Amino acid sequence: MKNSRFYIFIVIAILSMVTLSSCLNIDRKIKINSNGTGTEVQTFDIDRNFYQIIFTMVQSLDSSKAISVKDSLYNHDVMLIPIRENLGAKEGIQLISLTGTTNEDSSVTYRFEYNFDDVSKLGYATNMSAKEMSGEQESKSEIVWKENENTINFSLLYKPDPGNDMDQEDNMKAFSFLFANKNVNFEIEFPYEIESSNALSTEGNKGKWSFPVSELMLDKTKKLYLEAVLKK
Repeated sequence: MKNSRFYIFIVIAILSMVTLSSCLNIDRKIKINSNGTGTEVQTFDIDRNFYQIIFTMVQSLDSSKAISVKDSLYNHDVMLIPIRENLGAKEGIQLISLTGTTNEDSSVTYRFEYNFDDVSKLGYATNMSAKEMSGEQESKSEIVWKENENTINFSLLYKPDPGNDMDQEDNMKAFSFLFANKNVNFEIEFPYEIESSNALSTEGNKGKWSFPVSELMLDKTKKLYLEAVLKK
């Protein structure tokens, strides 16, 4: 029973981690206007293997709990309610839509769209831990939008907390196979042409960035960092 409770705790911890910063694919499409307002559409896909592994693990430890755990894993409110409560309570954020869909292959897609009244608010949707999401811990996101005479300097930095929780670190490593070939992808449409950046590719005023989830989650020295210089 003790082992069962331990692994159910891991399930809850992973679900908390998945919120807005899933251990699977995340796609962020952002449009920033010249006055700093904008819109973001964020989509994250959770592979069916994630659910199957958790279900199988719990079933092997305590079969009586397996069905209820499986039901909770596919209960979209578990994911959507914290997102709605977090973003809905943030000043300068207007939540437009929030959906969760179970796909034919038993994978799940979550999608939300919101308006922001200042580019600095992008940091709210970059929070990568349950404590940041709940407001218990200060966000590790730093947004810069600095207007110069002929240019604008933009950057988005998320610096993971090194932390000292060895159990959490061991759990992350144990589930590292779930991170393989998964990425956090950004596509940003700026109000001005990109003069220079660290993007993978640029075209006019659009830039694209991609970061392996495995590096962000397992290597605490890694930073999620985007930068661009825009020409007015």
